[in-house]
Amino acid sequence: MSKYKFNKEQLRFVEDKLGIKGKIKVVFNYLMVSILLAILYYLVIGPFFNTREEERLIKENQLMTDEYKRVSEKMDVLDNVIVDLRARDRAIYQSIFKSTPSDFFPHQYNAALFSQLDTSADLTLVNFSSTKTKTLEKMLVSQNKRIEAIIGQISKNVSITGIPSIIPIKEINISQTGAGTGKKIHPFYKTPVEHTGVDLLAAIGTEVHATANGIVIDVIKSDRGRGNEVIIQHEGGYLSKYAHLGDILVRKSQPVRQNTVIARVGNSGLSFAPHLHYEVLLNGEVMNPVNYFFADLAPYDFRDMMIIAMSSGQSLD
Repeated sequence: MSKYKFNKEQLRFVEDKLGIKGKIKVVFNYLMVSILLAILYYLVIGPFFNTREEERLIKENQLMTDEYKRVSEKMDVLDNVIVDLRARDRAIYQSIFKSTPSDFFPHQYNAALFSQLDTSADLTLVNFSSTKTKTLEKMLVSQNKRIEAIIGQISKNVSITGIPSIIPIKEINISQTGAGTGKKIHPFYKTPVEHTGVDLLAAIGTEVHATANGIVIDVIKSDRGRGNEVIIQHEGGYLSKYAHLGDILVRKSQPVRQNTVIARVGNSGLSFAPHLHYEVLLNGEVMNPVNYFFADLAPYDFRDMMIIAMSSGQSLD
C-alpha cells in the first residue's frame, strides 16, 4: 500500500515514493525484527521444547547412565568375589606348600586413586609419587632382610630340601614346557586321557636331577607305557616320578639328595618325542608339578610356564 504526504506547494496529497536508501532501510528493519523475534523464541520458548535429535541424545544419555550404574554394581560384586577367592587360594597354597604364593599382579586397581588423577594438581601428584617411592624403598630394605633370614634358615635346615621344589632339568627354557595335568589328547590314540604329570621337552642324554632329598623306591625298565622310570619317596608323603628315561644312573633303595643326577632324558616307552614326563604325588594324590617349581623360577616365568602347561591340548605320552 502506497504512502501519501501533503504537498504545501501544490496544496494536495501526493504519493510518497521511497528511494533506494528508503527501501534498504525498510528491508533492514524487517530483517532486524525477524532476528529479534527468532532470538526471543529461542530464549523464551525453546527451553520448553526439545528437537528430535535432543530427545534422542537425552534418551541415550539416560541409558548410558543406567548401564554404568549396573556395571559398577556388578564390578563391586566381582571385586568382593575376587578378594574372597584370593584369600581362599592363599590359604590352600599355604596348607599344601607351606609357603605364601607368588604375587603375579601386586599392583591392584584403585578406582578412587585413578579418579583423582585428572583433578589433582601436579604438585600433589609429585608429592604423592615421592612419598610412595620412599615407602617402597623402606619395604625393599625390609624384604631384603627377610630374604636373607630365609636363606640363612634354609642353609641350617636340611629338611626343607625334602619337598620337590625344583625343575628336574637344569637351564630349561620356558618354551620347552609341554602338556600339564588334566584331560589331554593322546598323541597316538587321539583320544582324551588323564595326563598325570608335566612334559618337559629336552634332547636325548640331557641330565635329569632329583627334585628333593629322598630314597629311590623303584626303578622300572620297559619298552612299553612310561618306558624307563625312576620313582623317589620324599619326606611328608611326597613322591616324584621320572618317566621315558634313557640311561638310569641310580638303583632301588639308593638315597639321593636334591639335584643328584639320577638319569638321562630318553624316548623309551610309548613316547611321541624325546622328553621327560615328571609327576609329583602327595599322599597318593596327583599334584600339578608346575606348582612345585617356585624355587627355580621367577614369578613371571612361573606364570608363563603354568599358562603353557594348561593350554597345551596334546601330551607327548
